[in-house]
Order: sequence, then C-alpha cells, then structure tokens
Amino acid sequence: RLESLENSALFGALALHGCPCMQLADGTQIVRSPRSDTAMQQPAHLRHTQRTAQTASETGAAEEASETLSDPGASGELLASSRPMGLGGHALLLLALLSGSAVGLLFFSLLGYGVEVYRALASVDWWLAPSLVVGALLLLVALYALDARYWKGAGRIAAYFPLLAAAAGSLGAACLLGTKQYPYAPLLCVFLVPTLGVWLLRRAALPAVPPRAFFVALSAQLLLLAVAVSLAFAAWVFWSPAWGVEEWEACEAGTAPETGCPAGVDFGGSQTNMWFGEVRQFWRYRIGCDNYTADTSELEDDEAVVSCHTGAFLWWSFPMWVPCAALLFALLFYYLAKTMEARDRGSSKTRAQWAIRLFLSSIIFFMAVTWCAASVAGAGLGVARTVEFAMLLFIVVTTAVVGNTVGWGRVGKTAQSLPIYRKLASYSEGFWDYVKAFALWGLGWLAIPTFLALSAANQAARKALPFTLPPDAPGLLTAHGAQLWARLRTWHWASVISKTTFWSLAYLILQVIVMQLVVVFFAFLNEALSDFHTGVVCAIFAGVGLLMFMIPIIPGVPVYIACGAVIPASTMSQANPHWSDNMQPGDEVPKEFWVGLVYATLVGFALKLTAVALEQELIGRQFGNYVAVRSFIRINSLEMRATRRILRRPGINTAKCAILVGGPDWPTSVTTGILKLNLLQMLLGTTPILPLIAASTAAGGMQLLKTKGDLYDSITVIVTFLSFLAQTASTLLAMYFIERTSTQYAAELAAEPPDEEVLAHDERQAAFSKAQRDGTNWSSAGVPLWPKVTIITSALMLAGACYLSVVATCFEPFSVSQRISDLPGGTVFGLVRPMGWVVIGLFVGGWVLRYIYRRWAVARARSWLRASTVDASISDASPPPPPPP
Repeated sequence: RLESLENSALFGALALHGCPCMQLADGTQIVRSPRSDTAMQQPAHLRHTQRTAQTASETGAAEEASETLSDPGASGELLASSRPMGLGGHALLLLALLSGSAVGLLFFSLLGYGVEVYRALASVDWWLAPSLVVGALLLLVALYALDARYWKGAGRIAAYFPLLAAAAGSLGAACLLGTKQYPYAPLLCVFLVPTLGVWLLRRAALPAVPPRAFFVALSAQLLLLAVAVSLAFAAWVFWSPAWGVEEWEACEAGTAPETGCPAGVDFGGSQTNMWFGEVRQFWRYRIGCDNYTADTSELEDDEAVVSCHTGAFLWWSFPMWVPCAALLFALLFYYLAKTMEARDRGSSKTRAQWAIRLFLSSIIFFMAVTWCAASVAGAGLGVARTVEFAMLLFIVVTTAVVGNTVGWGRVGKTAQSLPIYRKLASYSEGFWDYVKAFALWGLGWLAIPTFLALSAANQAARKALPFTLPPDAPGLLTAHGAQLWARLRTWHWASVISKTTFWSLAYLILQVIVMQLVVVFFAFLNEALSDFHTGVVCAIFAGVGLLMFMIPIIPGVPVYIACGAVIPASTMSQANPHWSDNMQPGDEVPKEFWVGLVYATLVGFALKLTAVALEQELIGRQFGNYVAVRSFIRINSLEMRATRRILRRPGINTAKCAILVGGPDWPTSVTTGILKLNLLQMLLGTTPILPLIAASTAAGGMQLLKTKGDLYDSITVIVTFLSFLAQTASTLLAMYFIERTSTQYAAELAAEPPDEEVLAHDERQAAFSKAQRDGTNWSSAGVPLWPKVTIITSALMLAGACYLSVVATCFEPFSVSQRISDLPGGTVFGLVRPMGWVVIGLFVGGWVLRYIYRRWAVARARSWLRASTVDASISDASPPPPPPP
C-alpha cells in the first residue's frame, strides 16, 4: 500500500511538469496519455474546469509526496532535484542568454551600432509611443475579455497568436519610439529579451528538467554571462578606444565634418574610452546631442539636450549594467535553487520557508536602501532615485518568481510557522495589515481595480457571446474575480488603508524633506557664510549641523556632504575671493581646497561624536526613565537584548561598529542612552565612521569643482557612489549581526529578567490597540460614514503624491554647492516646479485628513475600551444563578 501511494504521488508530481512518461523505482514505465477519449468529447469549458480541479488535486499530491518522501533514496532519482541538466540543455540555456544579451549590446549600446540606432530613434516623434501603448493595452484587454487564451485549433493559430504578437510588438515599438524623451526605455525593454528566451526554452525544450537543476544551471550561466560581458566591456574601454572613426579622424586632420568638431578637445588619439573629458564630449557629439560649436553651458537648460546627454551615458554604460543585473539575478536563482532542496532533505514547508525569507529580505533590503539613498542625496547626483528604481524592480521580480515557484497558498500556510513571522507579527497585532498596506501602496491601488474590471468584462462577454466560455460563477465577476473579491471583503480595511498612509508619509518625508529641503537649507548656509573667516564658518556650521543632528528624521550623510561644500569654499575664498571665476577647466586645484577638505572631515567627525554624546546622555538616558519610551523601542524583545549584548562588548569589534555606524544616527544614539550603555565605549565604537565621513565630505567638496573640469565631475560620481555603498553595507551588516545574535543566544537572551513596568504598559497598550482595531472596523456597529471617506481620501491623496513624485519632474536639480540665486526666479520657491506644488498640496491635504481620522480613531478606541470594561464589570458583579430545585 505504501509503494502504491508512493507511485501515485510521484505520477501526480510528474504530471504537473508536463512529463509524458516516467519510470518508477522498480523499473516499471508509465505512459501518460495526452488526452483521453472522454476528455476529447467534452466541451472546452468543462475540460478547462476539470483541468483546474485536476491541477489542484495533483498539486496536493505533489506536496504530499514531497512531505512523505523526506528520505532522498525513497523516491528513486525521479524527483531528485539535484539531478543536473544534460550538456545539451546547458548549451541551449547559454545560447538563449548570450543571443538575447547580444541583441542589446549590438543595437542598444555604443559598443555596437548604438550610435546609428539612437540617431534613428531620436528622430521619430515620441508622441507615437503612448498611442502604441494605449492600443496594445486595449488589445490585451479585448483578448482577455473574449477568453482568447482558451481558443483552440485554427482560431488560436490564426487569431490569438497574431493578435498577441501584435500587442507585444506595439509595446516593444513604444519602448523604441520613446527614446528621445526617455532614453532608458529601450534598455529596459531589451532586458526582457533574454528573459523571454529563457522562458520559451524552459517551456518548449526543457519542461522535464527539475526546477532546482534548472535554477542551478541558470545561476551558473548568468555568472558566465556576467564575466563575458565584463571582459568585452573592459576590452572596449581600455584596448579599443573609439578614436578611429571617420568624424574624429577628420577633426584630427583639420577637416571638420558637417556637424562640427568638439571645441577645445586635445586630439591625442591614444586615450582610453573612459567616460570623462573628451570621451564624454565625443559620444555626445556622435549621437547627435549638439555639435559643440556653441557654449555647452547655454544648452544645459534645454530638457531635450539634457535627455540626450543622459542617453549618451546610459547607452555607453549599458554593457556595464548587463553584468550587474546578471550577478543580481544569479544570486536570486541560486537562493531559489536552495529552496528546492526540500525535496532532498525535509518537507515542502522548508522550501516555502526559504521563499518567505527571500521575499521578506528583499522588502527589508529595499527599505534599508531607500534610507541610505536619501542619506547620499545631498550630492544631487540622481544616484538615490536610480538605486531605488533598481531595488523596486528587484522586489517585483522576486515577488513574481517566489509566487510562481512555491505558490502563494503554500507560502501563506507556512509563514505562520516561521520564527521570523512570529517575531515580526509580535510587533503589532495588525502586522499583516502593514504587509497588505505595502502591497496596496505599491501597485494595489491600480492593480486590484484593474483586475476586477477585467473580470467583470470577461464575465459580461461570457454571458453575451457564444464563442467564449460559459460563465463559471454567478454574479458580475468570474470565479477568480469572485474569489479575490471575497478575500478582499475579509480585510480590515480601516487598518489597511490607514497603514498605507504610513508608507506614503515615510516615503514623502524622505524624498521631499530630506532630499530637497535639507539640501536647499545647506546651500543657503553655504551662500550666507561665503564672506566669513574659515574659523567662524567652522564654528557656525558646527552649531547648525548639531541642530540638524538633533532632528530624528535627518540622517548624518547630508550634513557631511554640506560640510564638504561649505568649508573648502571658505578656505579658497580666503586665499582668492574670485577663485570660482578665475579657475578654468584644466587648472590645478588650489591647495586651499585640500586643506578645507581636511578641515571639513575633522569638523564632521567632531560633529558626529558630539551628537552621539548629546543624543545618548541628554535625550536617551533622560527619556529612558519614561515607561512609554522603553516600550516604544521594545526593550524586552530579543532583538533589543541582542543589540544591548553586542554594544556592551568592550573595545572595537565588527558587530558593534556595524550597529553604531550603519544604524540611523538619531535613533541609534538615543537607543544607546535608553539602554544605559557606557558613553566612552559608544564613542570608541563610532570612530570607524571616519572613512565614511571623509568620503561624504569629498563628495560635497567635488561639487565645487565639477564645473571646472570633466575629471572632477566623474570623481564626484564615483565618490558619492562609494559613500552610498559604504552606508548600505554598514546598515545591512548591522541587521545581520542583530539577527544572528538574537538567534544564536536566544535562550540566554530570553532568560534575562524583563522590564516589569514595560510588560504592564504593553498589556495596557495591547488592550487599547485591540479596542481601536475592533472599534474602527467597518463591520462594527456605529461606525459613521465620514471617517471612512476621510481616511480613503487621505490615502488616495498621499499615494497620488508618491506616484507623481516618481513619474513627474517635481523639483529643479540642485546640490549643496549651488546658490539659491541659480534657481529660477532667484528664490527658494524656484526649486519647486508646477507639478511639485501639486505633490506638496496633496501631501499637506492628505496629512491633515489623516490627522483628523487618527483623532477620531483614538476617541473611538477609548469609548470602545470603556464600554468593554463596563460590560466586564457588570458580568463580574452579576449574582450567581439560583441553585436548581
């Protein structure tokens, strides 16, 4: 009976992968018929319904087999996910990756024919792109509503596939035609080419390969792709400089081409192809940005020219981004391959646990990168926004791959058994409401209504048209739409929508207050202190910088960057008041600049140590006497106990320094005070921040010189990026060491005596939170209409502000080294473009509405708590029932 059960489960699992035959451990071969005679005689919609039920049944059989056959040898080698692919499969996979990448490198990078392609695409009016996008989306909606994916025979070949190809072609053409306005659009679309090739290969040629073996092979091939493209890019940059083209040779010979020659360029002919100086001028000239016969500074205000200059850099550096993406996804598929090890050692629950860890880690990583990106935004280089988009794309891909690899049903059932789930869920009764709110804030506002509308259109077509499937559910929605709607109705919408406003405010505060207002303030300070002596400038900046450190939401890196811009400008002004006008591109940097940079580093270091002392002793240690403050930092949690254990170690060690350097400035120092830690030890553990401060001040200082030479502009980019990497690495190390310590010493940490006052406060707070959650639930009696309208309007306004800040240009590019007079109109209000005022208005209006709703929610919770307390006292005071006769 056990052998029979085993064979049945294995057959179900192989059926899932589309394998037509299988061989059992005893040598018996089973051939699966493609379709039985009975199934051939059934209508299409009934076959579809039965296939859906059969798939669900087989999925359960496969999971049962994976859980039952925990011994690798029990199931033979049929389900052994460690079985490698054959040599032919590896060759096909490598060919798919290389061919797809070669298309991008050949036609969409300056390494190949990118110059000709860019000129041709930029000459087309970009307004055709949105028209193609709208047309493609309408076509896809029509195909979905008409059940085209279920068409069979001639209709599928003659109509469905051509229309689907037309929609895909329209979207691809839109990417290409948008080059002039969005030069990065073709590059993003090109990244989909190898992805599509691998997907088609998996479906057509390698369907029987076990998932783990496929992921291992794909990870290895991506590493090979990264190495190959990196070597090609290095050869192009260092060994094959781009000086052998006809236009450049004509300039060297003195015969100017029709478009003109770059002005002021030293035609040496032996330079490398690095992106600065003459190389940057040359490639901009080659793709048609301008002919350099006019002063370049006069053209920088033209958005078309700026977009073209951005395109020149992106298309030149595209061979550099391909290896980066390949390495990132090689790591992703490597960890997904580890999730498949559950078939060899353990149950399918282990596989889902790996997937959940990967998914949650990507979200936490995105939040950490967002904070670090906001920290380095003071340089005004656009690094922050680029990294945020890259990490958001990584999260989208990770979410899709995890869901389709493991299945969200299995993920949801397994999540509650994970220690990380119990740990995070203990932070708040509505923890999953924060997760739902994050998804809703990201794409849900658009995705959920869109899907429901498509489901309604599909159901209407099924009821009206004879060539579609019959309706599979009563009502206005299809079965899938009805299931989603039923699931959505179980949500605590008051809590979820309220928490979307939290995510919106967090994003807008970092993007608007930190990335814009702080930069403008320090630019104003730089301009105001330009005429003062350097000593006075250092003293004033130290006082102002210390006040900035006292603001919880402001990280320290913008202060360091401003310090690197303000103090070197003062030292150079003391030696030569007109240094900015007298210094020409190519001139030697005054020694006063380097002296000022050293002063700035020392001032920034002193500021950090002083801020640590003040925040720890005057704020943290004093506020630590309040029970609510200790409860807020969760002083009884394992993570906080692990943090205290790490920070109590004497001297300098990696874990301690990672927390003190990588943690947010104000919260970290205040927390050390609440934990009553030794100040001298905290100052000693903070000293390794000096290299980060030096890199940040250098990034600010190079802002003063980037207009004086292309070399300094390139150095500015490099130094700022290194500063960003250092900050991100420190933050991730801090998270890693806290998690490792809380796991490794869990028993010892749990045995530490708790803070009894905090325990009592947490119980009262938990009761209040439950009363607020129950009292504000829309299904509760007595909830009026106006709070619902208020919080929904607030959420929509704040989410709209977030979306507009991403898709529209809301603020003028600005850095701490510029002057307020350089802004349009010569005032600080010139920083905000018209769309920026819309974002600010939505932000303020949404915050006010949220405040009104929060006040009502608190009052509602108090009344609900009083009512429940009265009911409990009445129940306790009621007389016992009379004894039975």
